[in-house]
Amino acid sequence: MMPTSSPLPPSFITFCFTHTVDQGALFRALLSTLINIMVVVVQKPADNAILYIDHANHLTPLTLTYHATSARHLTSGRTDVIPPSTSVEVDSAYCPRCLTYCDVASASLGFCQVDLDSGSSSSAVSCKDCPVCFSPLAISIDDVGPCDASAGASPRLICQYLCGHCQWSSRECGVTSNADKLLELRTDQSDAARENDLEKQRQMVIADASKQLELCLRQKLESKNRVGDELFQSLCDTWKQKEKNEERKRRLGLGTLEKSNAINLTNEKSWSLGVLEQALEEKKKSISSTGTVKQVANNSNVEATDGQGVATSKSEPVIIPTPQQVAAQMAISTATPRLRSDLFPLPVPFNARVSRRCLAEQAAGRTGILVKPKLNPLEGDSSLRAGHGQWYKKDSSAVHVVPRVQICTHGSDSTRQRYAMLLKVRNPTLSMVRLRFSSPSLSKRDDGAGEQISTIPERELQNIPIDPFSETFVNARICSPSSTDSLVPTEWLVLENAIDLFLDMGKGQEEDPIEVRDWDPSSVLDSTDCRISKFRVLATRKDTAWVELVLSTDYQEVIDSKRLHLAIPIAMQIEVGNGSWDASLIKKRDLQEDSIDFVTLNLVALLS
Repeated sequence: MMPTSSPLPPSFITFCFTHTVDQGALFRALLSTLINIMVVVVQKPADNAILYIDHANHLTPLTLTYHATSARHLTSGRTDVIPPSTSVEVDSAYCPRCLTYCDVASASLGFCQVDLDSGSSSSAVSCKDCPVCFSPLAISIDDVGPCDASAGASPRLICQYLCGHCQWSSRECGVTSNADKLLELRTDQSDAARENDLEKQRQMVIADASKQLELCLRQKLESKNRVGDELFQSLCDTWKQKEKNEERKRRLGLGTLEKSNAINLTNEKSWSLGVLEQALEEKKKSISSTGTVKQVANNSNVEATDGQGVATSKSEPVIIPTPQQVAAQMAISTATPRLRSDLFPLPVPFNARVSRRCLAEQAAGRTGILVKPKLNPLEGDSSLRAGHGQWYKKDSSAVHVVPRVQICTHGSDSTRQRYAMLLKVRNPTLSMVRLRFSSPSLSKRDDGAGEQISTIPERELQNIPIDPFSETFVNARICSPSSTDSLVPTEWLVLENAIDLFLDMGKGQEEDPIEVRDWDPSSVLDSTDCRISKFRVLATRKDTAWVELVLSTDYQEVIDSKRLHLAIPIAMQIEVGNGSWDASLIKKRDLQEDSIDFVTLNLVALLS
């Protein structure tokens, strides 16, 4: 009997067990059911979020935030902010197809290409993309027909690039290689030793045919780009000669040189405006003549099929490349493709592996390394023997160190301009963390010289990314400082080390404390003691704590903030030393015995 908690509907279960269906029908029914389940489970991301403010006042989700080693501030990893908080350096590159990696010096070419001069036969194949649909290309050896014994006959087996998606092949652009040697190495099942030897010879023939295919492609591109390369080289030579003449005039003190000593720009191999106009005119004639030739070819392929004079055309229509295909070809060719036969296989560009550094740490004379990748992109994968999960040499993402603050639920009273929200804070580290929440206007300066008021520029409240994965951006308006002036810091909360949820798998899910489950924002807003903004610790359990925040705003502010999110600045103060927040590696300052050294991290709560 199927359990009642099964997500599959009874109709689907009855359909499976009472009908004899083929695999296709069963797969379609199962796929439809899974899609319905996903529609129910996947919900729209909430518009409420907690953002962290870095040293440059950039509002950033915790997933895009970094914490430099021993730093008392956060660093934003956003790339759409000015000025940026991090600097990016390319360390290495790799091919996304074959995962071949190289250093920066070897990746100057920009795409995956093997060295044909190397003696290794296994490295004679480089990754290519289809010039029509941009899907990965495969190397295929196909039979093109019976081989003629006459001199100069075409090969029977050819090696070519083939697209499995649109069936485009490199035969259209003339990029093929001969693979007839495979016909001489037929299978011999009677002798196992001979069959093993033939298999090795086949692999060598296939590798050689692949290498010749790559060489044919390079020769075709070199021949096609020869005119453009010569024109560019003549342009460079002309300007070099002109620079030498200018240097000579400066050295001799001459205002102008005689006409006989000037550069002859009318030379056939030199570049000039006349040469450029002549080249454009020849190109126009070539395009017009190509259309005429194609029209004549189409007319010549018409032949009669019956006695009534009815003709049938066997020619195929001329296919002109799309703008996307032309733009992709211009990365490897200096000549604009006009027909489909002018499209060549595209090289696969490298993916860069970059390291990030904090600009504030660099300005202070420190390295400020936030992320340092490894050279091998597979290092850290479970397919290797060691180093599982260790993808980076260094990863200072804030999600591993900084306590995560979330909005569990919230409510509002528009008539009395009050907001109530339930915050949840969790310790992600393997050591104890002691922290508290306070008003941003009461945040202690890191240098110990009094207090500071956190200010957020107006430009930082536009296009705020609250969910980088779904690319959700909102606009917000900051609440007035008087709304948060009355916030009194909470007592110090002690969060134990993080608990591995996988260790408790199968033991039953632990419910939230009863104070959290029974918390209702409407009842909090209806109480008489919520006229002023305040914090209140609701519950604490192991590595998690729940804090209530009540905010009282101005009436004019609510009217002006219509259709905008309300940004509420708060501060999270984390104690340093005495066993608290050891994962941050921040050294405790030498203060008085009764003083507590803590780091202030400014946050912003966004409410819709």
